[in-house]
This record gives sequence, structure tokens and C-alpha cells, in this order.
Amino acid sequence: MAALKEDAVPRDAKPSDAAASPLVRVMREFEELVRTFETGLLLSLDALASDHLDGPHRDDIRRKACRLAISDLSNKYTRKHISRSLLEAESAGKRVEEQLHALSLNGPLDEDDDDLGSMHNGYFRLYSTELFDLLGQPTDLRFGSLRFHKQHSSSEPSVAPQDAQSPWVHVELALNNSFFVADSMETLPYHTFRLPTTPSLQNRGILSRRAEDDGAFPDFDSWLLFTFLGNGCIKLEVPIEMCADVYGERLHGRENEEVVFWGFFVDDELDS
Repeated sequence: MAALKEDAVPRDAKPSDAAASPLVRVMREFEELVRTFETGLLLSLDALASDHLDGPHRDDIRRKACRLAISDLSNKYTRKHISRSLLEAESAGKRVEEQLHALSLNGPLDEDDDDLGSMHNGYFRLYSTELFDLLGQPTDLRFGSLRFHKQHSSSEPSVAPQDAQSPWVHVELALNNSFFVADSMETLPYHTFRLPTTPSLQNRGILSRRAEDDGAFPDFDSWLLFTFLGNGCIKLEVPIEMCADVYGERLHGRENEEVVFWGFFVDDELDS
């Protein structure tokens, strides 16, 4: 019992002594916000210098101030949580990229180094700290997802002899509420898009369009650049003009830039 008494916080401890507690910090921040909103509401009623507000009215103002403070804190901490999650995803992607770069310095990778082929016919979740920051860190932001399909049908269009071993690739990309598709056959014979059999630092580009536009390509840059890093990770670079069309005016007026997304493979059965 003596040990417990020695470790206990003294009754007369000042609030600053408990500042290390996250809960104490949040509650202190909440009270400060309530006071700020309460003062603002009273000022808006021109009642700060008056003592004529009765108890019920003051209680109502206090409740409104509390609701505003809760909403403000919710947005703030939601934003922090999203930012932390995105940074973790970006760090994981950069680690894979750095590992691949280190391995590539020792020579070309063997096909046995990573089973990248198992990822191609699959689904990826997309993350982007860059987009989150460019848009002002909105808490309701929807990022995106990606799916690759490899076609091996005998009915696929004829291809040049050098591409005979390259399967037909179909890509589906969802960004916010927009849906894009890309097909490797649409740019032949001028441009060939292949899925690598091993991890690679080489960028691979494919032209995308909205599925509902009947095959027409948009008037903005819609080339998607993929880097297949292996270990269930890809890097996707999306033209900022395309992001502006999807996410809105904060990105308008910029060109010749790319927004980086990190994609991580998700097993469909586990994600359902």
C-alpha cells in the first residue's frame, strides 16, 4: 500500500502536472473551445455586457457552444487520424521502392524474387498524402481504388509480332466519384503497355478515359503512370489536370504535374 501511495498523484497537483495525458489535453482543449464559442455566441446576441440573460438562456448558449466545440474537435482529430494513416501507407510504399532500388543495383531481378504475377488480376486501394494536402486535408475525402485484368482470350485483337506474348490488359480506376477505364489495345501500335513479370522501377503509362464516354478520351491529360514495385505495392502517378477534373477547383490552373498515389494489393475475399 505504501508503494501505491508513493505513486499516486497528489490531490493538489496542478493541471499542468497531468499534461502528459492525451485525455487531459483533449478535455482542456474542449473547455477552451467551449469558452471561445460561448463568448462568440454572446457577442452575436449583444449580451456579453448584459446580465439580463436568465439561467435557461445561458444553458442553451452553453449547449450550443459545446456542440460547436465537439464538431470542431471531431474534424481536427479525424484529420490527424487520416493524415497519420496516409503517412504510414506512403512510408510503406517508399520502403518497398527503396528496397527495390537497392536490389536493382546488384543487377536484374530474377523472376523468383517476387510473385508479382499474382497481383495483376487484382484490386488495389489507393492512398495519397499529396492529394490530401493539396485539397486542404478535407475529412470527407474519398481516395480511390484500382483493378487490373489480364485478358488471354483467343478473340483478342491481333497484335504486332513483338507483342504476341504480351497479354491484353484492362485497367479500372475509381477516384472519388469518377470511374475511368484504360485498355492496352487502344494505343497500339504506337504505344505498348505491359504488366511486368518481376518488380521494376520502370514507369509504364496507359491512357485512360471515362467508361460512359463511349470510347472518347477526355480533353485533359489522362495518362496514368505505374511503377510495379512488388510486395503488393505499386506507385501511381496521375496528371494533376485529371485530379482537378475529379476533385475540384483547388487543383485547377495547374499543369505538367503528377499527383502520387500508393496502391496496396487487397485480396478480394478478405476485403468482402
